[in-house]
Amino acid sequence: MIGTSKRSENFTIFLAAFINSLGGIGIDLYAPSIPAIGRALHTSQAVMLSTITVFLVAYALGQLFFGLFSDTKGRKPAVLTGLFAFIVGSVLATQAHRIETLMIARASQGFAIGSCQVVARAMLVDNFKGDRFRVAIIYLSLAFGLGPVIAPYIGGLVEDSVGWRWNFAIYCVYGFTVLLFVLFGMRESLDVSKRQTPGYALLGYGEILSSREFLLSVILLGGSFSAFLMWNILGPYLIQVKLGHSASFFGTTALICGTSYLLGTLINRVVAPRFKSMPIMKSGILLFFLGVVCMIVSGSGVQIYLIMAGVILVAFAQGFIFPNAMARSMGIFAHRASVAASLQGFLMLVIGSISSGLASLVRIDSGFQIAAIFGCLLGIEVLALQLLNNPRMTALS
Repeated sequence: MIGTSKRSENFTIFLAAFINSLGGIGIDLYAPSIPAIGRALHTSQAVMLSTITVFLVAYALGQLFFGLFSDTKGRKPAVLTGLFAFIVGSVLATQAHRIETLMIARASQGFAIGSCQVVARAMLVDNFKGDRFRVAIIYLSLAFGLGPVIAPYIGGLVEDSVGWRWNFAIYCVYGFTVLLFVLFGMRESLDVSKRQTPGYALLGYGEILSSREFLLSVILLGGSFSAFLMWNILGPYLIQVKLGHSASFFGTTALICGTSYLLGTLINRVVAPRFKSMPIMKSGILLFFLGVVCMIVSGSGVQIYLIMAGVILVAFAQGFIFPNAMARSMGIFAHRASVAASLQGFLMLVIGSISSGLASLVRIDSGFQIAAIFGCLLGIEVLALQLLNNPRMTALS
């Protein structure tokens, strides 16, 4: 009986991670194809990069919608609805011949993935507490990080061999696979007696937003997410257009960075039972700083190996910061799991959208410019962490 319970818990963690992984490939699979799509649809670099911003904005709004949906109707209906919408958006993208069609498809994909993020986190809050919850969140972060490890490499190979439309076909297949696992393997974790009315769920937003600890944790999470995302915004044009390398070469650089994030997360998994989250995150901040220093050393040119060394260190650092910031913010409102998850994801993605939007306006010609972008994100993380470490600030919640 105990063994059955343990297997059930492990499957719940696996399924939550598998659902969450869809968010990890939402940007990264098609990132190597961005320059080629721009040429095919006769549009500029800035407009193509805005497809990432559109995706992130829709992703953020989707989390708010599906947070309410999940708390009122249940986890399983919410994620099934989202997965179906994601598949529809992916099919539309394979047929896009105008940038407007692609924008609509990307917005549909982003909105739909919001369901995956909310439900995956809420499932863990429903089923786990204490140290078990903290470890489960680390696996959730690993799954999210696995997408940026593998997806750009696969996307680059697909782009070089059969063209960008096939990357969106892969989105269809992956989304359908996740849908089958949810349909036949997921048990509803929100008891009928605990389902909320829409009005009561909406009241939860005010309660959660009044918590300074929650807001500071989410700002830290958003800065970490943006730092991890940034290479897939800056890299394709820097590597493929400015330096003249192939899409698969960029995919390889993204693979290395993603692997570095995973390594950081795995080390975090080992040390998490022995240390509190704050010293672990401070170690991540130090590594982030060293990464920015490497970019500065690159100077006024583009010394790709120095820049890559910096980006790798930054990604490694987020493996120490991202899971702990997520666990800290999610653990505060266990009685409002979906609403807390939706607000967490919404605010994180708003920060990511603003960061990506501003970065897309910068013409990257030197290591100094790349260092400045990452340095701003480092500043956000340092400030949020310092305030979180101040008992008087969190006591005001």
